[in-house]
Amino acid sequence: MKKLVMAFAILCSASAFCEGTDYYVALCAWAPGQIPSASNPILCGVRGTLVYGDCMRMDGLDLAVGANRTRERFNGLGIALVYNYANSLAGVELGFVNVVERESYGLQLGAWNYAGGVFGAQGGIVNVADYCAGLQVGLFNWADNLDGLQLGLVNVISDQSLFVFPFLNIGF
Repeated sequence: MKKLVMAFAILCSASAFCEGTDYYVALCAWAPGQIPSASNPILCGVRGTLVYGDCMRMDGLDLAVGANRTRERFNGLGIALVYNYANSLAGVELGFVNVVERESYGLQLGAWNYAGGVFGAQGGIVNVADYCAGLQVGLFNWADNLDGLQLGLVNVISDQSLFVFPFLNIGF
């Protein structure tokens, strides 16, 4: 009973951080059958997905056996065995493939990571960023423009004259 009361207290206190939110828990096997629907503007809390989940904005914990998709901003922790996608990120993505179209403030960990702009870190086998202000650690790291550090077997900064460097590459 104490655990149930504690969970209820945490859920109620989370509502103060998520004004205008009607949903705190979403369950989904496939996005067209998602409860609540993917057209809901903001989901704050926990989303559990079996195959594919989709929402406009997510604040909280996003768990998927398959794939997570957030069309706008994702704030929180996203864990997917296969694929995480967000238009922009403030938090952590853990998955086999992680994609952030615009800016990523936080951490991406996976086999393949992509972000339009990294303000934090990427860790994986392949890390790709249009702009990186932070750290890339992996076997292959690529940044068009880097203000930070790359650690890996092959490191590429495409806007520099000596753009490929093994093991360690520093951009500023």
